[in-house]
Amino acid sequence: MKKIAEYLRTQAAALNAMADADHLKGKYAEKLGEDARGLGRKLDEAEDRYREVKGHLTCWADELEGFQKRADRALGDAKDAQRVIDAHEGEADSGKGEKGDKGSGSDAEDAALKRAREDLESARGRFHSAVGDYEERSGHFAGKIRDSIDDDMKDSWWNDAKGAIADADWIGEWADRLSWVATAVGVVAMLFPGIGWIAAALTVVVLVAHATQAAGGNGSWFDVMMDIGALKLARNGMRAAKGIKLLQNSSRQIASKSAGTAQQMQSASKTAGSRASSVAKSRKGGGRSGNARSNARARNMRQLAKSRADGKKAAGEVRDAEMPQITAQEKAGVLGDAQLGRQMKDIKKWRAEFPADARLADNARQAERHKDALVGSWGASTVLDSGDKAGDTASGGEYSRMKDRMTRSVGSRW
Repeated sequence: MKKIAEYLRTQAAALNAMADADHLKGKYAEKLGEDARGLGRKLDEAEDRYREVKGHLTCWADELEGFQKRADRALGDAKDAQRVIDAHEGEADSGKGEKGDKGSGSDAEDAALKRAREDLESARGRFHSAVGDYEERSGHFAGKIRDSIDDDMKDSWWNDAKGAIADADWIGEWADRLSWVATAVGVVAMLFPGIGWIAAALTVVVLVAHATQAAGGNGSWFDVMMDIGALKLARNGMRAAKGIKLLQNSSRQIASKSAGTAQQMQSASKTAGSRASSVAKSRKGGGRSGNARSNARARNMRQLAKSRADGKKAAGEVRDAEMPQITAQEKAGVLGDAQLGRQMKDIKKWRAEFPADARLADNARQAERHKDALVGSWGASTVLDSGDKAGDTASGGEYSRMKDRMTRSVGSRW
């Protein structure tokens, strides 16, 4: 603090000299002189604070050394007294049960034991007295320091917040732990996609912790950028997975309609001749009675209804068909996500069954792009995460030093 006060005094003098210089002319000189004079006053205020606090700490250090010596002497005397007490109690235990009169030195030994116990109590009393004086004087000097820093130089609420962040070591500790947990959950989520949101939520928590530390000047903005990158990659992966799901549903609907239409047309073609005959018989003329014409119309309607029913049944079979099973190789192609693998195979299946439908072919192409994006996002995220965690080991600590160079607090009056 003494060195800082001296440095501040020197800089304040230099700024004041700059402000008082008369060889500079123009508006820029007036602005420069005004700002230099204002900053010089602030440095003077800071110098007063450091100089006064340095004086209080110097006095406190002298008194603290005296309290320590008193406590050390009390501790030494207490140990000596305790050794005497332990020795007498040991002799008493070894002679326990022996018969006969006490020796002539018994009274002297009792007196020594009594004196040792008195010395022990005295040492305890002196120790507690030293502690009490220490606490009283520590409060005294703490008050002095508070008075010295209660000056015209006021800290903003953000400076107070940065101080609180700097004292909260648990933020960084928990951020590191949750980062490892997020990595583990992200790997498991490839096998069980339902828990993927947990990894994303943990990454958000880690991002908030790193951003809080970086804003307070106790963390690197590089970590914040890494967390944002991880979130973006995770978002891309989740969007790709959602896109594949939507495309799979779309392909099912398209295939269902195509299967229904094809089956209805096939069924209708089988009864085309019969229906044509029924239509002809349903017309007037030819000596047919009204009942005969009515029966012919009914027969035609039944055949049409059956064709529609056959088409509806075929459409339902496609819509409700079970998802296809995948091989180990197909599962590996989607990083172990079995559900995603079945969705991809389902899309390709309907494209193969209805090759003439351009919509199914387009869905298959889009699904393939989404799958590549998902695999790429997971791969890039894994490389970034692994590199971040192994950076120091691979670079001999240079990685952390690089991140430290990207440390800067947000906002300050100084």
